Amino acid sequence: RAYNNWVRNLVRGYEEVFLPVAMAPAGCPDAMAGELRRGVTELGMKAGHLVAYCGPRNLDDPAFYPYYEAAQELGVPLFCHPNSDGDLTDRFDSFFKLHVLGRPMNCTAALVALVLGGVFEKFPALRVVFFECSAEWILYWMHRMDDDYAWARKHPGLTGADRITMPPSEYVKRNCYVTCEADETLLPVAIGELGADHICLATNYPHFDSEYPHTVSGIAERGDVSSRDKDLILGANAAGLLGL
Repeated sequence: RAYNNWVRNLVRGYEEVFLPVAMAPAGCPDAMAGELRRGVTELGMKAGHLVAYCGPRNLDDPAFYPYYEAAQELGVPLFCHPNSDGDLTDRFDSFFKLHVLGRPMNCTAALVALVLGGVFEKFPALRVVFFECSAEWILYWMHRMDDDYAWARKHPGLTGADRITMPPSEYVKRNCYVTCEADETLLPVAIGELGADHICLATNYPHFDSEYPHTVSGIAERGDVSSRDKDLILGANAAGLLGL
């Protein structure tokens, strides 16, 4: 609550430029839905934050269901930013290793829980945006999940596949969005499979690995992405997600 109050006051008068995301106390899941509702209805925020996992809880833990229900009811997306540390990455001994592996590994834990754990089955209008993993990252996991689903669905009660009713990639294409980087080689492949309407641009400014000031121009100057798809990636998708 203190952060959300602070950041709302910080951007006061600059709402045309800065749109803060409502933070939610994932360590206290029973308070998450209420804080999201307050952030949206009282503070005017247009998205909620989503951790990749929290302590022993994965994102398919029923403790998070009220949060998903609130996001779905309010019509706001949840922004999943990978944890900077945690038991999936703490085994490594340098920031270089942690940073390379942590982003996609942590978001993968979130993706698997949300899709295979039946969260998107239970909350079909829930929208989740995955940050800092690239648009290429999610394609492999779409294929991987579908491949396992082909045999898991034959024994749903035994394998846990009874939590979903369609191939995992269909939930990804319906409920998931990703951010891309300007120099992704396989961006056209991601556009073809996931759809340009589910890809946004993240500048990551002012972090050390940002491509600024070449972020927008890097997309705009590409010859392998159509003008329509560039418009979607560079702003239209974000505007739609945030209801602008």
